[in-house]
This record gives sequence, structure tokens and C-alpha cells, in this order.
Amino acid sequence: MSYQVIARKWRPQSFDEVTGQEVVTHSLRNAIEHDRLHHAYLFSGARGVGKTTTARLLAKALNCHRSETKTVTPCRIDDENACPSCIEIAESRSLDVLEIDAASHTGIENVRQTIIDGLNTNPARDRYKVFIIDEVHQLSKPAFNALLKTLEEPPPNVVFIMATTELHKVPVTITSRCQEFQFRTIANSKVFDRLKLIADADKIDVTDDALREIARSGMGSMRDAQSNFDQVISFSGEQIDAAAVARALGSVGADVLENVVVAVANSDAKSILETVDDLVSRGHDLRNFASDLLGLFRDLMVQKVAGTATEKLIDSAAFPAEKLAQFAAPFSESDLLRFFHSLCETEASLREAAQPRYVLEVGLVKLVEMKKLAPIEDILKMLGDPGKTVAAAAGEEKKTLKSDPRPPEVRSEPEVSAAPEAIEPEEDAPIFEDTDFPEPPSDDIGLSDAVLPASAAEFVNFAPASHGELTFSSIPADLLQHFADAKLDDAYDEALRLCGDDLLPIKTAGQLADSLSPHKRRANIGAHSAGGGTAAMPAVDLSDIMPKDLGEEGPVELPVLGADPTAEELAAFANALPSVRLIKHVFRAEVVEVRRHGS
Repeated sequence: MSYQVIARKWRPQSFDEVTGQEVVTHSLRNAIEHDRLHHAYLFSGARGVGKTTTARLLAKALNCHRSETKTVTPCRIDDENACPSCIEIAESRSLDVLEIDAASHTGIENVRQTIIDGLNTNPARDRYKVFIIDEVHQLSKPAFNALLKTLEEPPPNVVFIMATTELHKVPVTITSRCQEFQFRTIANSKVFDRLKLIADADKIDVTDDALREIARSGMGSMRDAQSNFDQVISFSGEQIDAAAVARALGSVGADVLENVVVAVANSDAKSILETVDDLVSRGHDLRNFASDLLGLFRDLMVQKVAGTATEKLIDSAAFPAEKLAQFAAPFSESDLLRFFHSLCETEASLREAAQPRYVLEVGLVKLVEMKKLAPIEDILKMLGDPGKTVAAAAGEEKKTLKSDPRPPEVRSEPEVSAAPEAIEPEEDAPIFEDTDFPEPPSDDIGLSDAVLPASAAEFVNFAPASHGELTFSSIPADLLQHFADAKLDDAYDEALRLCGDDLLPIKTAGQLADSLSPHKRRANIGAHSAGGGTAAMPAVDLSDIMPKDLGEEGPVELPVLGADPTAEELAAFANALPSVRLIKHVFRAEVVEVRRHGS
């Protein structure tokens, strides 16, 4: 006897053996037992889920000769005492059970010759004349119209059983005259159990992981899974493992999917590129790989959301629930949602891509970059919490800016007194206009009332600081928005030219004091506004602009230095210089060391 493929050899021989369609078989059994048969049935569902098999079982139940009437347990073809009617129906050669392929009999003439003309002829041997019309949606519109009257009022011993994979193409006038049963796709666990039964009965040495991969490859179709099982047996021979299944079916193994997920979690773009290169070198269909990866991230999202109650929700997963929980741990729900939507775009782009490898590589590297994004909720939380600092977010390290050089033990908080009465300035006293250095309230520099531009306020948050302490934004630097503005750059350059600052180091105290002089800045601005460009300005005597509130009356006479002055004489000379006095006043500084040139 010639070899018979698994899908035909192991076709169900009873209603109990139909896998995954318990609702349909239960309804048909009850209809047979209680004699409530309908004259027309419509079976719809995906390919390979048992529509034609169930139609033949129903025909056998109506015409089995071992029973005096209809029975829910017709003969099995492997039974030596099986009746001729059941054997002929199972082999699709019965005179009274006609199987019609609507794809090759689409016209109205085919329907008239095959069905309508034979309706009034009694069955040759069996109780019922049964018409099984496969892929009924392929019939033409005139053919459907010719069946309308027949389906509505057929002879009492005629039963119609129609099957289709595209129910939406069947006219409503047909479906309204039938009892409709929808066949569901079969769960992977049930396909696995059936394949395990077949492997044990045929003594095939196959691992459970290999059977799960074969069951998953069927995508809910028992027939497809059994056909793939046949193909793997032909490829592998006596012993079958998961690697052999991947090679035989050209599918991506679970290890490759695992490598991609781990690479995304570790932000390892190089490993992802190497994985794609390996897939291309082995000739894998990159779109199928993207679909498998899409299903895996769906399973990870379900595992993350549902937790332990995921057995039914991840029935088609390539990994057990424990493994999925391990993979999902490094990601949040929002991460997995972003990954899924990005992969959907990548998978759709692969359909028409001229270079699918490039599309897949960029799509997978995009997942790595998405892993680095911070959720907007976390950023808003940081912006809304003024008590945090950037150092605390990085590791509880506090950054401060101190201006008091004294040891902590000799410092004391300044006493707060009432505001003094306003003092009217003398006529000859200089007024420090446009100064960039307002007088601080004490020896410490603080920012208690910082005012930021509108653009900066969107990204920076200064926390209230204690006296003498400066705290920074709680936002890490890599999350701040960096941008270049040509207008701001030009304005900054113009401000430097107006004040005569070349950004070079200041070598002497005189140069520093000269740069602080408001007269010098006003003179520079006036020269530029008059078209003077960067012309050199004459030297300015600082003695006439010294403030009068330094606690001294009139100018200070410079001491005369000898040939070998002491450190005290040098310090006294330096403190008497007008430039040094101005710097001390502006910065509230003290001279700590004076050295002669060349020493």
C-alpha cells in the first residue's frame, strides 16, 4: 500500500476526535440524538480546522447502516466491520453523498446539472442524499440565485452542507436559509497534544520543543501542522529536535528571537545587526521573522500586563510563561507598546521594500534607541518636584557654590536688621549704571529669587537654596533639550564687541578693574554706535570713579617701596592701589598674597 500522509491517515473518525471544535460537534450530536436536523448547514472558518471532516462525519451519522436510524457513533474506517456507506463516504466516493468543489463548478449550468436536476431522484442506497459544497463562496451570483428556492424548500431526504473560508462573500440570502456554525482556529496546546498522540502511535522520536515549534507553525490549522510534521520527518529522519524543525521549515528558531529581545534589553545594536546578517545568509524570509518577533513582543506585553493569569492569553507563545516573565522584566508596559507599534511599521514596510534587509536593520536598531527614552510621566514628575536636585537624582551628591573662604567653625549667619534709610548720593559721587555686579546682601552668593527666561524656564527648575548655597536642576543633562539659535549667537558676539571683551585671560588687576569700569563700557558703546569700530580707548584714571562708601576719606597715598620691600609693605602697597580697591569692593574680596615680578 502506498504511503498516506499524516493529515489523511489521522483524519478524525468520530465527533470526539474533532480537535478544538467542541461547540460545533456538541450541537450536531444533540441535533442527531433529538431528531432536530436542519436541511442546510453552513460551516465557516479558517483553513484546516475541520469543516470538511465534520461535514463527512455528519453525512456518515445520517447514513450509517449499522444503525437502524441516525447515530452519533458512525463506523470507523479502520474497523473491520465498518459498513460500506461509512467507508465510501470517508473515501469520498459515495453515490448518495456528493462532494462538489465550488471553485471548479462556479456557473449556473454546473449547479443545475449536479444539484437541481438530481434533487427529485431518491437516494440509491442510503437514507439521505447529502450535498457537500466546498468553498461555496466561489459560486457565481446566478448560481447562488438558482439555489435559493432549493435551499428554502428541499425534498425531505436531502441535506445541504456548505463550507467556506470567506463567509463575507456568501450572500445574505443564502446564509439566512442555513444553520451557521463558525469553526475557530485551534489552540496550539491542542495541536501539540494531537501531534504528540500521532508521534507516540507511529513511534516517531521527536522532542516536545520540536512538537511545539511544529504546532506553532500551523498557526491554528491542524492540517497545516500535520503537513509540516510530515515535512520535518522527511528532513530529519529518525530523531527530530527543535533545530531540525527550524531548518526543515525555514522558520526562525526560538533562540534567535531570544537573542533579539536580550539585545534590545542590553542596548546592544551590534548583536542585532549580526542576527539580521545571519538570517540573510541562511535565506530566511525577513517578513516572517518580523511577524514572529511581533508576536513575541505581544506575548511580552500580555505577560507584563496580566502577570500570572496568562496561560490562555499566551497559548501561541514561543516560550513558556516563566521565560516570558524573565524577558519582560527589563521593560515597562509603555516600552513594549512602543516596540510593538514600531515593529508593526517595520513589518508593513517590508512588504514593498526593495531592500528588506536595510528596513529590518533600521527597524530593530530603532527598538534599541527607544529603550533609552525616558517616559514623559517621569520627566513631568521631576519638573513638578522642586525639592529634588540633579545631584540627588544621580546619587545623592549635592553641588554647592561657596564664596566664603573661612573655615566652617568661624562662619556665622548674618544678623537680619531693618532696612536702613535711603541715603541720597552726593553730586560728585559716581553712579554705577548698567553694572553687571549688583551688591550682594552678604559675603555669600545666593540665588533665592532667580528669574529665568521663558525658554529656559521650560527645561530648568531652580530649587530654593539655603543662604550661601546654589542648587541645580533635578533633570539629568542627557534629558535637557539642546538647541542652537543663530540670533542668540550673533547677539552674544555683538555684546562682546561692544564691551571690548576678547575672552582672553586677564593678566593684571589693572586690566580687570578697567573692564569693570562703567565709564569704559559706556565709552566703548558710544564708539561703536558712532562707527568707531574697535578703536583703542585712552587710559582711564580710576581714582576719580572710586565710590565714597569704602570707609576712607579722600584718596589713599601710595606708600614708597624700598629696594627690598617686605611682604607687609607689598600688601600695603597693593591695598592702596585704586584698581585693587575697586576689585575688592565689587567682589567683596581680600588680598591674600602679593608677589613681585620675577619672584
